[in-house]
Amino acid sequence: MVGHNLDDEAAVLMGNVLRWEVDYLARQRPVLPTSDGGLVRKVKPLLRVAERETAAYAVLRGIQYEIEECPMAAGNTINRYKEWLNRLEEQSPGLKAQFLFGFLDRGAAYFPPDPPELLACGECGRPTPGETCSFCRVKRVTVLRIAGRSA
Repeated sequence: MVGHNLDDEAAVLMGNVLRWEVDYLARQRPVLPTSDGGLVRKVKPLLRVAERETAAYAVLRGIQYEIEECPMAAGNTINRYKEWLNRLEEQSPGLKAQFLFGFLDRGAAYFPPDPPELLACGECGRPTPGETCSFCRVKRVTVLRIAGRSA
């Protein structure tokens, strides 16, 4: 199980559509099967729950949670997409859900149902549908930003 929520998945979908990342769009589903390439089955039970709803639940139940963003995620494009989607959501309530669930209900059918062939990440060797896994991409951008260079 992973903790990806509505906001996370809508932002990832937005990025994948903007860059037409067909292999990643094929994996944009609530349940991802185990693959021969080494990825374990993923289930996203919080897919229909907004980030704010999760935070409100934690506050009401007295559950401690991490408020600060991961330092590795600072300045990443997913956070930017979340900001943009939040602005759009203010003007059109329900837009994030319509975007994500519209893709899952109608758009996902246009992408191969089988997971794409996985490759070994060029940096860490873990399975990924691209040349470099998302963790290594974030790590590289963070290191460059700390060093004062652009990605």
